[in-house]
Amino acid sequence: MSQHPYMILTYSPSGFGKTVDCGYSFPRALFLGMPQNLQSIKSVCGYTPATMDIKTIQEATQVIREAKDKGFDSIVVDDFSHLAEMTFVGLERIKDNRMKYAKLREITIEFRNAARYAGMHVIMNAWEQPPKTGNGTFVRGGPMLSGKLPEQLPAICDLVLRAGREPKRKPWSGVYQCEHSNEYIMKDRFNVCYHMHPCPMNLAEILRACGVEIQRMEGLEWQEQVIEDFIAELEQSNDFTTTVETLFGRLLEQQIDPKYARWTIRDTLDRLVIRRALSNHRQSYFA
Repeated sequence: MSQHPYMILTYSPSGFGKTVDCGYSFPRALFLGMPQNLQSIKSVCGYTPATMDIKTIQEATQVIREAKDKGFDSIVVDDFSHLAEMTFVGLERIKDNRMKYAKLREITIEFRNAARYAGMHVIMNAWEQPPKTGNGTFVRGGPMLSGKLPEQLPAICDLVLRAGREPKRKPWSGVYQCEHSNEYIMKDRFNVCYHMHPCPMNLAEILRACGVEIQRMEGLEWQEQVIEDFIAELEQSNDFTTTVETLFGRLLEQQIDPKYARWTIRDTLDRLVIRRALSNHRQSYFA
């Protein structure tokens, strides 16, 4: 697959793990949003991401236009729904609400177009709004935005995922949902997530599965070879859970930070799940 930049959108209610997944998946990204909202990346992933505190979509658009060749491989906008709310409030000089929403749409479309041609991956996460009917028209559930934007923003994205939870999935219950649906907006131009529902909440491994190069955090490049070695061991194991604990313990014995050890095991398990699902799909017409 070609390595041109991609646009990705994920959405769910707050607290489902979208920000942490972006931290795990894009450690060399520039994160746009409120720095305090990114505390979960430091506490879970074990590093502090590069951040820029922005308060409007216009600011995000400007940063995206100027970010190329500044050492980042991607930009993460966290959280786009909150950013849209703040942008709307900032349009106080416009007194007519319909004109306000029209201006917000114009601003968002300008952002969308700038992101499409940013020269790097752009990842957005957003809050979720359920399906609704207004003025006799049914609107699918999707990112929490006004008017037609819940359909218009995802329309130009390559990957649109609805985050959810699967309580039986341990120790991370977060998953991504992606299926052809009349109820919620989801899509996958990579044709990877459609073949596993739900899919592991791991954008980096989803992208790697279709040939996109996603860089490791500086200093953790060793994870790639270790993950492949661990997968080989798990494929031969008769006691999956015990083997996972053994592999995790092996990393700790090497004095690897427990957060980075968990990160390594997380990617190992998710890569294995994705590979198995894609293998099953290739071998079965109806899979």
